[in-house]
Amino acid sequence: MIETKEKILLGMLDLVAETGLEKASIGRLCKKIKVSPGNVYFYFSSKVELLNTLYYYCINSLIEAVDIKTYTEISKDEECTVYTTLMEDLVKKVIYFYKSNPCMLNFIITSKSSCYLSDEIKRGRFTGANFFNSFWEKCKDKGIIKNVSTEFIIAFILGVIYEFMKEDIIHKNISLDDEKIDILNDLIWSGLYVENRVMS
Repeated sequence: MIETKEKILLGMLDLVAETGLEKASIGRLCKKIKVSPGNVYFYFSSKVELLNTLYYYCINSLIEAVDIKTYTEISKDEECTVYTTLMEDLVKKVIYFYKSNPCMLNFIITSKSSCYLSDEIKRGRFTGANFFNSFWEKCKDKGIIKNVSTEFIIAFILGVIYEFMKEDIIHKNISLDDEKIDILNDLIWSGLYVENRVMS
């Protein structure tokens, strides 16, 4: 049985998708998920705290879905082809995650410029992706990707993915099937791969 706190978070996630951030009030949330305001305020002091907690909930769900241990525990002596396969799998995992969780995608995209999110979240927007730093450093050491900052890598990858997912899931201007996802993967990594790299 889902816990009350998670029920509140998931309810707000659906409500934001239905009404937008501004109209997603605590009152509407209570009516939607049939809980008393007291239950909501027991866990969250305000709508702001609820939305900030929801942001971390979405990011942590994504991190869990991509199986981060695979990336943090890879040996630096592993073959380059194993690294490149993991890199391409990462893009696919993020895309498939958001295809399965469109409300999370909507929330992450619509909240990024919102006054409801804390400055800490906005300044550390890619903090959740910092778990991958050791992986990116190994990729650079092995001469697979260009020697740019990990923040640049994360911003580039997620920025491209979010824009394409927004056009697919939210605006429905494109449809990212498996073939198009492979093309998108090629486009992303062609910008980061070291030219004339030697694959061992």
